[in-house]
Amino acid sequence: MDPSDTFLQQLTEHQTQLKGFILASLGHEADSQDVLQRTNLVLWKKAGEFRTDAAFLPWALGVARYEVLAFLRDRQRDHLIFDPDVVELMADAAQQQATELPDRLRALRTCLRQVPKKNLQLLNLRYVHGQSIRQVAEATGRTDDSVKSLLLRIRKRLGQCIEQRLAEQSD
Repeated sequence: MDPSDTFLQQLTEHQTQLKGFILASLGHEADSQDVLQRTNLVLWKKAGEFRTDAAFLPWALGVARYEVLAFLRDRQRDHLIFDPDVVELMADAAQQQATELPDRLRALRTCLRQVPKKNLQLLNLRYVHGQSIRQVAEATGRTDDSVKSLLLRIRKRLGQCIEQRLAEQSD
């Protein structure tokens, strides 16, 4: 495969992780979109520096990190925002989470296969279709409190399952 094709494929494949990292670092959707566009532009300009035998995501996250810091530096001139040391800590945590995302998604898919269909229906109504607790309760003939309680238990079980799968992978 042509190196530019490989670069473009990797850039496209990792947009979700880049966006997640930037959003976690900034906490603001519109600013995150701007920084993601800047990051993509810088990555595109540096495409010739990318080695196809190297891992793309850590390299791209490093570029994104500098773009986040540059954005915050520029914004700091306008008004008071996070201290740069706090931003560094947040960026470290977000970068770690972004690199773990593919493993977590695989674990989530595996764990979702174990969820009973009636519970999957609740999850889909709430998180895929974005319905409120009240709407989910009405659609399923439950009370608001029972929907809240059941969703909490489902999320807790999924979280435990995901952590178990990740622990098994690291062993």
